[in-house]
Amino acid sequence: MPLSCSNQPVPSVPAVSSVLHDARLPAPLLCCGQVSSVLDIAHSVAAAGVLPPWGSVLASQQLAGRGQMRRVWASPVGNVYAALRLPLCAPFTSSAAAPAVGALLVQALQQVCGLPLLLKWPNDIVAAQGAGCAKVGGILLEERGGVLLAGVGINLLSCPPPELLRKDAAMPAISLCNLVHKSTFSSSLPTPQELWLMLVHCAFSAYNKPRSYADHWKEAAESRLLWRGRSVMLDDDGALIRGTLLGLGDQGGLRLGRGGQVSEFLSGSLRLS
Repeated sequence: MPLSCSNQPVPSVPAVSSVLHDARLPAPLLCCGQVSSVLDIAHSVAAAGVLPPWGSVLASQQLAGRGQMRRVWASPVGNVYAALRLPLCAPFTSSAAAPAVGALLVQALQQVCGLPLLLKWPNDIVAAQGAGCAKVGGILLEERGGVLLAGVGINLLSCPPPELLRKDAAMPAISLCNLVHKSTFSSSLPTPQELWLMLVHCAFSAYNKPRSYADHWKEAAESRLLWRGRSVMLDDDGALIRGTLLGLGDQGGLRLGRGGQVSEFLSGSLRLS
């Protein structure tokens, strides 16, 4: 595929070392080395007017990466740390944005890696391992001043060891390196940049089909939803709620069956009951 690279830093954002223009991408990819947070850099370049929808920023390492609920995201070299700007149109204009973009990236990773990956509501990427599961990556949505970003972290070469995970973590972590045989790819595991290029291409292709993604994001997310039909427990700001995971609501909330009734929740931390 044709690719061009400009090594001129983006004005006012010295952290950006190069800009990639690739025929597979709907918008440019801005590359960085070590940064505090890739989301912060992406917000800066968006404010400078040089990050259009579906444009993205990729960093080699983060010193202050963040995950859900402002938790620290360990960010050693060798993994994917990216921020993707999403268009402010349905389904990304409501709480459905989290599972909608999660479904796109899970599907993209399935295409690229050929792995049995699933979406843990609202936006964690997990790998099925026998009777258990392990977290491969996570997504964090941030909106500032009309700019919606999806921060994406994917364990490509390494993952946090059990002792570094919080005590109430719902599942262990795992890297794609430990899941994928090298024969899955043409010669070897992709670099973080190569993997990200493929993921954005696949995700945008799925979004940009003739059938509007706003009309079928729920179907895409539910077909890849972890623990659907299982008994689960939702920690909603300290309130523990048990029920059967039935699926998703139209606004992306989690639908739980409890005592013959169906309730929908828009936030919380999920685990098997």
